[in-house]
Amino acid sequence: MKDTEEANQGMAYLETVRSRTVTIYLPLLIFVFVLLFPFYWMVITSFKPNEELLSRDGNPFWFINPTLAHFEKLLFQTAYPSWLWNTIVISVVSTFISLVAAVLAAYAIERLRFQGAKTAGGAIFLAYLVPPSILFIPL
Repeated sequence: MKDTEEANQGMAYLETVRSRTVTIYLPLLIFVFVLLFPFYWMVITSFKPNEELLSRDGNPFWFINPTLAHFEKLLFQTAYPSWLWNTIVISVVSTFISLVAAVLAAYAIERLRFQGAKTAGGAIFLAYLVPPSILFIPL
């Protein structure tokens, strides 16, 4: 009986609104702000004209005269749409080829009996446990 009472009182400090706000919502709000601020800054600067981007006057966190000139230049005066299309095609094709090869290899490792099948499956599994960013450290 005493153990259940102690277990129920484990988070009793969160019962008041003030303590819940200070321990949960305030850190969560700060985390969300820090996480989303770069996206907000990117959107705001995309709608600012060049004069506002380079000016030290005014509010840097909002725009006064919004414009779509940057989007027009990106979409109609550069090769960005073709680069975007190339990226989409390459990513879809490479994903499809990788998926086909992985399914065939997984089927062969799992269903066909050959010497070293368990070792190959374990090696592939362990290779997925290593984050790719660690492999670039020696370079």
